[in-house]
Amino acid sequence: DVCSLAKKHGTPLYLMDENKIREKCRIYVDAMKEAFGDNALPLYASKAASFKQMYRIIMSEGMGTDLVSSGELYTAQSVGFPLEKAYFHSNNKTDADIDYAIDAGVGYFVVDNVEELDSINEIAKSKSTRQKILLRLTPGIDPHTYAAVATGKVDSKFGSAIETGQAEQIAKYASELENIELCGFHCHVGSQVFDSDVFLRAGEIMLDFIALMQKKYGFQTRELDLGGGYGVRYLESDPEIDIAANIRLVAEHMKAYCEKLGISLPAIRMEPG
Repeated sequence: DVCSLAKKHGTPLYLMDENKIREKCRIYVDAMKEAFGDNALPLYASKAASFKQMYRIIMSEGMGTDLVSSGELYTAQSVGFPLEKAYFHSNNKTDADIDYAIDAGVGYFVVDNVEELDSINEIAKSKSTRQKILLRLTPGIDPHTYAAVATGKVDSKFGSAIETGQAEQIAKYASELENIELCGFHCHVGSQVFDSDVFLRAGEIMLDFIALMQKKYGFQTRELDLGGGYGVRYLESDPEIDIAANIRLVAEHMKAYCEKLGISLPAIRMEPG
């Protein structure tokens, strides 16, 4: 009885089905490993619901996580989440955020701009360490979703645009910094996506960029994060998405495209929320 639960715990009260959450985790973990190989890793998007039990669940299900604040990092850390599998996003990190995250042992920063890159490099230097990063790039495509959650267009406030040459510029710069270890690239085209078309289009653009970096600078991309976006059903009329089938489709397409470009497929990350 939800009334008695509200009385006991107070309101607002969120009730979640742990078995359902675990089922969704396993769909991503199993499908990604099967489709992309053992080095693939789904990253739980913390902004969807950041509290201790969520991190305990995703930790036990073998997922990584992406974080967008020091608060989310602290919450994950408080239950012993392996922070080497944590990716710290956001386009407005303070120096205090960066300092705290490096001390905590965060695995990766997902870097949006040159100012952030310089801050991470300087703070890592002061701690005599080298920090792993992914660079967030905007592939310049419109996912035809709700405008407020479309984040991959050329004029997006997130990341560096491939189309304008800005992405190549920042990637070259990052690869030359002494206390930065550039591991690869990230993109996110939008949320509430109900088919794989945008992942296929974004994947091709990102792989073209990876091939360019290899040919022009000899840079080997180890990781590619395709972001999040598969939608959830709010209404009976919304489509039911077969996540595993969609992941297989994306994997087949990307493997074939890598073959065409003559490059190897990087370790793939995706960010369900």
